[in-house]
Amino acid sequence: MTAIVTGASSGLGRAIAELLAQRMPVVGVSRRGPSTILGDAADPDTARRAIDAAEGLGAVEILVNCAGAGIFGPAGSYDVGAIDTILDANLKATIVFCNALFPTFKERGGTIVNVLSTAALTGKPNESVYCAAKWGARGYTEALRAEAKGTKVRVISVAPGGMDTPFWPERRESFMDPNDVAAAIVDAIGRRVNVTELVITR
Repeated sequence: MTAIVTGASSGLGRAIAELLAQRMPVVGVSRRGPSTILGDAADPDTARRAIDAAEGLGAVEILVNCAGAGIFGPAGSYDVGAIDTILDANLKATIVFCNALFPTFKERGGTIVNVLSTAALTGKPNESVYCAAKWGARGYTEALRAEAKGTKVRVISVAPGGMDTPFWPERRESFMDPNDVAAAIVDAIGRRVNVTELVITR
């Protein structure tokens, strides 16, 4: 059994990868190290390279989509580059990796974890594009779960609240510890019951 974790260079993605690595080989994916595969998670070539690397270690049975990017500001302040960055990291990357592995998981079984945000549950001021991307990822995940019904695929969505990670330019000590959130996610992956949705807040 092998796992692929996107966004594995820091924060929650890194914490999840480190916990899973105690149980199985893990291929981490990120734009910057330390990760097994360096590349844009929204690029299908990155997904292919990650899957090839993982399959060399064992059958891929777990995919955790944790890549993300945040650019915030009032509506009307986003240029096209910022919009593309937000949509690619938070929505397109999730779709690309799921698209690459879903057919295989249907045949031999597998678990997909799509890390969203509480921004996928409620609109927030100064986060309009980020919310749009996360709501899109939530809709995609729900549709994927409906399509997976009756197959060997498990689809778990996770909506964590704010975490004290490098996602933010300064420390936010009142936010959750990403290691605690990672522990809850890895616990859900390992449970025999079918956990489908997690909302994790302090």
